[in-house]
Amino acid sequence: MRNDDPKVTNRNQLIASAAATLGVLEVLGGSREGMPLRTVVERTGRPKGTVHRMLSTLVNTGFVAQDPVSGMYSVTLKLWRIGVAAVRDLDLVKTARAWLERLASDTGETPHLALLDRSGGIVYISKVESSQSIRVQTQIGQIGPSWCTATGRVLLAFDPAAADKVLAAPLVARTPKTVTDPKRIRSFLRDIAAKGYAVTKSENHPEMGGIAAPIRDYAGNVVASCGVGIPAFRMDRELVDRCVPHVLKAASGISADLGYQPIGQGKVKRAA
Repeated sequence: MRNDDPKVTNRNQLIASAAATLGVLEVLGGSREGMPLRTVVERTGRPKGTVHRMLSTLVNTGFVAQDPVSGMYSVTLKLWRIGVAAVRDLDLVKTARAWLERLASDTGETPHLALLDRSGGIVYISKVESSQSIRVQTQIGQIGPSWCTATGRVLLAFDPAAADKVLAAPLVARTPKTVTDPKRIRSFLRDIAAKGYAVTKSENHPEMGGIAAPIRDYAGNVVASCGVGIPAFRMDRELVDRCVPHVLKAASGISADLGYQPIGQGKVKRAA
């Protein structure tokens, strides 16, 4: 039986279009390196013009990014942020949870787990609330700047390409203490890469600071950072010196649980 009602027909076409666009996202989600337009066309089996329009829409809405040099398309973390409840199922988050809880207990501050977004910012994917009445307030899925935060600088210190991209853009001071000189920030990044952790205070927010260290996967690649957010009024040298070893221990523990083992060192004991 035919349904010639134009309203029903249009509705069905819209649903089919939405399904086709989701199919494009699924195809792109299966590639770590991104895909050229022709590959997306081949794998979806749809006309080139149709796929190009879908990709353009996804780029404009922030779900997909296109590399300006290679033209490759890849999904962004915006998809993940919308489905933030699914984060609990990620191996990294599950692996890190016990260490973050231990870090909160050891320092009394608010631990975070962060990733570097394609935009050059950082995305918080997990945290444990501090027991302190006055503590750093952040939201899971929130994007923050990388160049003036401890968790972000750690990630930039081990990703030169990302650092080049971020530092090539205008850096606007967020507080009176924000460092915006790319040369100074590059100096900070070299120091962080050498000593293995970052400390910032009142650069992203006048009342907040942080300490962070890198997390490595089984191959030694820095895939995330973990650290503690600390209210600036409480962040004196004594507290920093006390917290740094705990942050380093947590980062090393998470890395070890992901399979990373530095040459000549035994595996770090798991968090209780």
